[in-house]
Amino acid sequence: MKKREFENNHVDIDVDKELFELEQEVMIQLDEYDVEFPGESEIMMTVDAIRPYVPVKENIWKTSYEHLSAIVKHSAYEVFHFSPIFWITNSLLLVISLIAIFSVELNPYLAMLFLAPLPTIAGLVEVLRSNNGMAELEMSLKFSWQELIISKLLVVGGFNLLINIIFTISISVLYPDIWIWKVTLYWLTPFTVISAVSLVIVSKFRQIHMVTGTLTIWVVISTLVSQTTIIEHIENLPATFYILVTAFASAFSIIKMIQIYKRGISYEFNH
Repeated sequence: MKKREFENNHVDIDVDKELFELEQEVMIQLDEYDVEFPGESEIMMTVDAIRPYVPVKENIWKTSYEHLSAIVKHSAYEVFHFSPIFWITNSLLLVISLIAIFSVELNPYLAMLFLAPLPTIAGLVEVLRSNNGMAELEMSLKFSWQELIISKLLVVGGFNLLINIIFTISISVLYPDIWIWKVTLYWLTPFTVISAVSLVIVSKFRQIHMVTGTLTIWVVISTLVSQTTIIEHIENLPATFYILVTAFASAFSIIKMIQIYKRGISYEFNH
């Protein structure tokens, strides 16, 4: 037994000695190893070679401007792909509304309040509908789905804005005694509110029946508000109220559009 232990210890000593000698040999070789550093010209050549692949710090404002420009340009393209029914319906709405205001002598302020959001609500049908087939498929290869939606919303909002401006100018010409700023507030407030609601519908639901529901709700609200007592309360509201509502709805719309653009419609569906 003692003999076996002695032999094992002897073997361990031999192994340790061999490892020590091997370590010394490796250290000597490492001491003799010399790394040749490249010259300055070679370093500069390497730097120049990899320079094109170094990521440039992104300019957020420039990138945002480029994306916004692309969406606005695509909105101009979308104008020619909207259904003729959209343009005809809204044009008829403009004509009929003007005739009703001037012939029936409706209150121009309340008429603007009730009629201002209608083109936007009707335009949601065009935004949610897909009827251009290959043209939309081709555009989806160039733009993200959320960019296409925002482009259509800009067309609808821009057209509604144009219609309301025409309303305002026509009323101011035929009714010299009205206050332009009051007319502007009366159509701008519901316009911004319905625009904000439209963004929620587009991002969360994207169902045509939601447009019908929104239109029905607005008609019911308009009917209830048209009562004499309620009209008096509305007309007595300070201008500050309309300004605050407009500002809040505008801020909400901007934030919602940024969320749709950054996160995408698919994100909005799941949250």
